[in-house]
Amino acid sequence: MLIIRAWTTLLTSSATVCRLTSRSLQDFAVGFHAGRLIADGGTLQIGIGSLSDGLVHSLMLRHADNAKYRQLVEAIGRQVPPGIGDDHEFQEGLFGASEMFLDGFMHLYKAGILKREVFDDITIMRRANAGMTLKDAGRGALMDGGFFLGSQPFYNFLNALDDDERPRFRMHGVGRINQLYGGSEALEIEQRRHARFVNTCMMMTATGAAVSDGLEDYQVVSGVGGQYNFVAMAHAMDDGRSILMLRARRDSNGNSSSNVVWQYPHNTIPRHLRDLVVTEYGIADLRGKTDEQCIREMLGITDSAFQDDLAETAKKAGKLDPDWVIPDSARNNTRQALEHAFEPFVESGLFPEYPFGSDFTAVEQRLIPALTTLKTWSQSKPALLAAALKGKPGKFPDELERLGLQSPSNLKEHFYARLVAAALET
Repeated sequence: MLIIRAWTTLLTSSATVCRLTSRSLQDFAVGFHAGRLIADGGTLQIGIGSLSDGLVHSLMLRHADNAKYRQLVEAIGRQVPPGIGDDHEFQEGLFGASEMFLDGFMHLYKAGILKREVFDDITIMRRANAGMTLKDAGRGALMDGGFFLGSQPFYNFLNALDDDERPRFRMHGVGRINQLYGGSEALEIEQRRHARFVNTCMMMTATGAAVSDGLEDYQVVSGVGGQYNFVAMAHAMDDGRSILMLRARRDSNGNSSSNVVWQYPHNTIPRHLRDLVVTEYGIADLRGKTDEQCIREMLGITDSAFQDDLAETAKKAGKLDPDWVIPDSARNNTRQALEHAFEPFVESGLFPEYPFGSDFTAVEQRLIPALTTLKTWSQSKPALLAAALKGKPGKFPDELERLGLQSPSNLKEHFYARLVAAALET
């Protein structure tokens, strides 16, 4: 099955994939909850990945079709910590201050959301934040970034900016973007008011530590990047908040596990910097809470299949009242409930497979879910044999040509062609 796995990797890594598989629905749901924490008139930092794409899509929906957005808020029925964000369309808009200026910010600019101006004069900046009329201030900046990184349409967008608009998108050294040091802290705090620093992680402990860069055996998955800096900066600002996004559940090779765990051998963000955590099931506000309060909050956004074991572990450790029970409102943290809440909105087209377009051809878009199905089948030899017996390669010439299987030269390739055909019919 090496050829199948290789093609799966090739096709799913050549562009951001946002199909409404269970994984994609998770991403949209995480992004939707995180989007409700973004305050109008504030500042946004985001990282790369499908969870951030889900957040950007949510903000655009909130601004462009607020009535539909609020219907989804009602359908999901989860509360947002008071005083942090809102569900209104953007009047003042957002300013971007992020290590990476990427496609998401371009889409927010085009949608009329990235529009809050900042100025490098603290007196003017304070007047702007106070809502005062600015005379002779000129046009302010809309985006401060360290790296400009994105797709070809993103670079085309940058190249097409005219001489009047281009200065509004500024490149700075990472040292200025990622921290509040160097003598201009007061100005930068004024510029970055109501900042929301949004990053992703792989796992969270029940007491609020984040695992973002490595596995249990210390194999490195990613560099820490600016994540620690942004989390620390959020705690240094009176109105700044750190938001860490993750999927509550992980499914791999037929096995499921929780991304909310009791403990882990190492962490990227320590528990003393805990703040806002978002999964597909909602938001946990951990800042200033005791360990027991944090555990209760985290259990509220944990997949229901893993809540009882985690709660029992916490009780045995003396960190959770033995008489405390998981509230009914959190007992339906299931994929089925998530699909039910989102179903009418998916069917109405609010959550398309590729919300920001795709580099994939139509043939490749048909192949991606088929190859994902094959990857699942590869865990069972009986399932592979049954599929091969049903596959009819003659029905899918274009797809097989894309994989180099249109003219199989040996028995193995004939077998692969039948498998792909069977998956395409699933």
